[in-house]
Amino acid sequence: MKKNKNGIKKFLVIGAIGPDGWQAELEATPDECTAIAKRLDIPGITKLFSKVNVCFQDDLIRVYGHLIADLSRQCVVSLDVFPEHLDTDFEVLFAEDLPPTAKDTEMKEAVEPIDRGRLDFFEILAEQVGLLMDPFPRKPGVTGDYIEFSETKGQQPFANLKNILKKD
Repeated sequence: MKKNKNGIKKFLVIGAIGPDGWQAELEATPDECTAIAKRLDIPGITKLFSKVNVCFQDDLIRVYGHLIADLSRQCVVSLDVFPEHLDTDFEVLFAEDLPPTAKDTEMKEAVEPIDRGRLDFFEILAEQVGLLMDPFPRKPGVTGDYIEFSETKGQQPFANLKNILKKD
């Protein structure tokens, strides 16, 4: 394992994968959790742990394992921050070049490219959290419609309605 540009020890060079594969337990530091939360635009991540297995599967590299994460999310209705827990398996396929057996479009979309002969587990786990978390988080017990957030502060939702109506 080597450090990436953020100092995170999560790179695996493809040549280090033996005939029996490669396994590790990876736990994100508080700084790594903060970096991933910022990247995913969520209030926070307090825990990110994964058991990871890597093996060759024909012309592909299969990365699979189990991910556990404790996230802080903002409710789309009440805007309250609440916890979300992820506890699930994942799988990602990688290839330097798409194998000849993967000519169909579905396979092309399912296989990720390998970056410079190595796997970056910081990226893999960050992407998995982003894919697995609820896209429209709702605090338990909260009912109602989604709140539309506007970057322009101070505007009222019907402020321009008077411009639409004709005056008699």
